[in-house]
Amino acid sequence: MPICLATAQVETFEETLDCQDIYDTIKNGAPAMDRLIIIVKEIKGNCPVYKVGNKIVLDDGYRVNCKESCDLCMHSLSSILPYYVALFHEVDPIQLRLTKDGRKAYVQCLDPCNYTGGGTVVFEMEKVMQG
Repeated sequence: MPICLATAQVETFEETLDCQDIYDTIKNGAPAMDRLIIIVKEIKGNCPVYKVGNKIVLDDGYRVNCKESCDLCMHSLSSILPYYVALFHEVDPIQLRLTKDGRKAYVQCLDPCNYTGGGTVVFEMEKVMQG
């Protein structure tokens, strides 16, 4: 059976049953209004970029909506990047060990505020289907 890899040829990728939904999304685009909403839930210390309640909106699961999103701290991406695709494609956050229950996932940035004087930000991530 073919392996599901991003570098696989389209013909091979399309035949892979486990990847069919992902292939359809790549080929046809996700529904236009589906989004991944990332909200600043909590800040430990003093973050120079985020405030509690700020949000980052990813349209179609990967495009930052600059009109609806707050400033983006590059350090926070290291916490968000490993999970945004899986969450947009509705992988259960419980299976990813990103929550105890529910549909919302939680990650935090890597700033160890007690040692840097900065702020450790906790993000709440959830797919929102509209339309």
